[in-house]
Amino acid sequence: MSKSLKTRKILILTVNIVLIIMEILGLWLMVELYKSYGLHPFGWLMYYTQLSNIFSMLAALIVAFFTAKDLIINKDTSPNWVRIIKFSSACCLAETFLVTMFVLAPMGMMGGFVPLMFQGPNLFHHTLCPIVSILSVWILEKGSKITLKNCICSMIPTLIYGVVSVTLNILKVWHGPYPFLYVYEQPVYMSLIWAVVVLGGAFLITLGMKALINSSSRKIKES
Repeated sequence: MSKSLKTRKILILTVNIVLIIMEILGLWLMVELYKSYGLHPFGWLMYYTQLSNIFSMLAALIVAFFTAKDLIINKDTSPNWVRIIKFSSACCLAETFLVTMFVLAPMGMMGGFVPLMFQGPNLFHHTLCPIVSILSVWILEKGSKITLKNCICSMIPTLIYGVVSVTLNILKVWHGPYPFLYVYEQPVYMSLIWAVVVLGGAFLITLGMKALINSSSRKIKES
């Protein structure tokens, strides 16, 4: 392993450990927040934000494990699927970050922009963790070219959440938790429009991440 690659591996390991710590802090703050409201401590599991951050934490654990292994044996042996999982989790967090900033905050959810982005567990789950995850997979975690197939696969967690959340809202098991999931408080066509906007926007974000990461990888190969 070259000196430059070893240095990058050390940075990847460090950043992913920091990300894991921030994710754990955010989850702990969520538990404490719900307990302070007298709610079930894990009631927040209905939110895409927290589920995507749990996915991010697991992806960071996988990356950290294989990166540490590479440093120990002094070889670059990390399989490409590890990078794809991290890419998928970063796309989910990018969706969380952008939807929170440009959809939920303008709608005044939870008090608006400042509480949603900077207060309590939201500081970690809506802002810091997405930014760190995106920067890590963009700048540090290089590998083979991200393909359209990878982008489609990265949409699977979002699609699963969408199908489950809409179904549970129709069955009146859940209410929301996001305003665009209130199926009984808006016309059917609005629910369909929201589905197209949210899923279409999520796919565009994924394509944007693909372009960003592949462009960065080409620059490294050309230098």
